[in-house]
Amino acid sequence: MRLACAGLALLALLAGCSTRLPESERDEAARLRASYAMHLAGHVASIATEDRLVAETLAWLNGTAVSAPRTQAVREARHWMDRWAKVYFVPRYMHEQLRYDHYSSPRIKAVQQQLLDHMKQRYFELHDYQRYAQRASESNMHNTQAGLLPPQLVEFRQRLETRAPAVDRISPLLATLE
Repeated sequence: MRLACAGLALLALLAGCSTRLPESERDEAARLRASYAMHLAGHVASIATEDRLVAETLAWLNGTAVSAPRTQAVREARHWMDRWAKVYFVPRYMHEQLRYDHYSSPRIKAVQQQLLDHMKQRYFELHDYQRYAQRASESNMHNTQAGLLPPQLVEFRQRLETRAPAVDRISPLLATLE
């Protein structure tokens, strides 16, 4: 009997089967928190940058984007495109890095999915902002007379004016795992 058990264990080991027990939910929660901890400082900093950038972009849209010569307005649109792209890449990179982590606990999977959904929603929104500035720098500003904004930049300004301030939703979600 003992020889049969040892033989089965050896066969399982040779076949690549593991006798390791699945991680406990507590271990998975700690692993999830550790995965996000590497990116959390950049995430929090990007939120502050995002809120500051909203105010600065609105000042541009209400100021020199309307009144400056078109070549200057196009140059400034490229500047805003680059600044929005830098903010956009933070949640995009986090999502890309963390979406491949796998958890067996349904609760941990659910929290991970909420975090990934939040990051995806955030980077889609920020990418839209980057694209508004990109389109303005590529053509729309040249085709609009000074004193007016192209329709897409009017839409951009309206979105920024009605936008709620960015908040950190990741830390509170991770705190639910403690």
